[in-house]
Amino acid sequence: MAEKLTRDEAIQYLTKQRDLAADALRDGDANGIMAILLETGEAIGYTPAFRCLVKGLEPEESIRWGK
Repeated sequence: MAEKLTRDEAIQYLTKQRDLAADALRDGDANGIMAILLETGEAIGYTPAFRCLVKGLEPEESIRWGK
């Protein structure tokens, strides 16, 4: 990650990525979903990305650092 995101920026980013992943899932694009998960993990961390994109938690619940 080139620059540190604030919690609010990370939530906005994760919300956008969740929407992209939902579109890829609807289209049956497994490679697209994996690419989104990889990109999101690299940008905000793999744990929050997993919590939201795989486990289905809301972005606000997935981002837990710097409360």
